[in-house]
Amino acid sequence: MKKQEFLSAAIAAARQTSAQSNLPAGVTVAQAALESAWGESRLAQKANNYFGIKARGDQLFIAMPTTECETGEMKKLAARFARYRSMAECFAARDAIILTAPCYVEARGHAREPLAFIHSLAKHWATDPAYAEKLEAIYLQHSFASLDAHEE
Repeated sequence: MKKQEFLSAAIAAARQTSAQSNLPAGVTVAQAALESAWGESRLAQKANNYFGIKARGDQLFIAMPTTECETGEMKKLAARFARYRSMAECFAARDAIILTAPCYVEARGHAREPLAFIHSLAKHWATDPAYAEKLEAIYLQHSFASLDAHEE
């Protein structure tokens, strides 16, 4: 998938899910770009998983290596990642996690403030201590805020 193809599909999926969830579509696109290397990651290509979402229970999954930051140290480990039928299904699952998981209550409170949303989301979404800064940089550098203009 070329970067422009990824962007077209991700923007369409984010607009669709954001219409239901009221979460900022531009942040969704930026996060998908960061997590999936603009749709090029093996996880995105093999499992339509654009956010590094881990599998739960008897959910379909793909086992893949990952790097997590634990107590300040980067560690390589194997993880069970959720497998989705489509990008749209993955984006909807991501929004459902944010809308229901107790750890995202602060992020939900910032849904109309994309930059505050990014920083609240990052506290629990990833173990990378620089995750919020990386996500914000992609969001701003690629003008994804334009996708959220109607929400501000």
